[in-house]
Amino acid sequence: MAILEVKGLSHTYGGNTPFINDAVKDVSFSIEKGEIIGIIGHTGSGKSTLVQHLNGLLKPTDGTVLLDNEDIWKNPREIRKVRSQVGLVFQYPEYQLFEETVFADIAFGPKNMGLEGDELKNRVIETCKMIGVKPEYLEKSPFDLSGGEKRRVAIAGVMAMRPKVIVFDEPTAGLDPKGRENVMQIIKSYREATDATVVIISHSMEDMALLADRVIVMNKGELVMFDTPEKVFSSGEKLLEIGLNVPIVTRVFYELKKLGVNVPQDVFTVERAVEVLCEIRGCKDA
Repeated sequence: MAILEVKGLSHTYGGNTPFINDAVKDVSFSIEKGEIIGIIGHTGSGKSTLVQHLNGLLKPTDGTVLLDNEDIWKNPREIRKVRSQVGLVFQYPEYQLFEETVFADIAFGPKNMGLEGDELKNRVIETCKMIGVKPEYLEKSPFDLSGGEKRRVAIAGVMAMRPKVIVFDEPTAGLDPKGRENVMQIIKSYREATDATVVIISHSMEDMALLADRVIVMNKGELVMFDTPEKVFSSGEKLLEIGLNVPIVTRVFYELKKLGVNVPQDVFTVERAVEVLCEIRGCKDA
């Protein structure tokens, strides 16, 4: 059974004005519990507008969003409860830190949910262990931490609420390769520990290839593909037509194919590339 279902979702900015913009157009899909879903698309394709509907930050112009088979706008007064079940981590979440200590910042969301005393403390400590926030940081000011650690703390603040679904809008934006790897590991560790459903907007095709169970491709406000990474990235020519890249290793295999080398077109990770090349060259297992 789907944990999240989007049905005929459309969103229009500036209705009845000269600046009208149909940002999302009749989008439908469903997400199963525990899945990691990637969302890719060029700038202006509707990705961010789409995910802001998943926890009610935006209300659809048309269509519905169902959480556990219930319309999230069935009772508008209860929308705050939806936002505790569907957490949203914006780009550069470290800019949203504001408490005096790391502990207080991570505890802010759970405290607003009604946790207090030992239950609140244990939730914060458990989350820190889960994603690698060092215990000695808890009484520090978050503003004394490095950029990467600030982002980890900001993400921990959302994860501490234990949402059923957690949505990341470009979680690795502005990070170096090591920082990107750390954030991806945080997401994987949280999903493994909690079985939460994860939705990630990313411009990194490599991240999507390695992490996502299925990938949504958006173009001009429309959902144009929704499938496994293997099938999405094997349609590389279609992705390139709408202004998207494919993983670098996939592009290498496209070029090999053009040169007449008999290679498959579903190669999108280095591990798979090594496997295919070893088959071609008759390599023995190491």
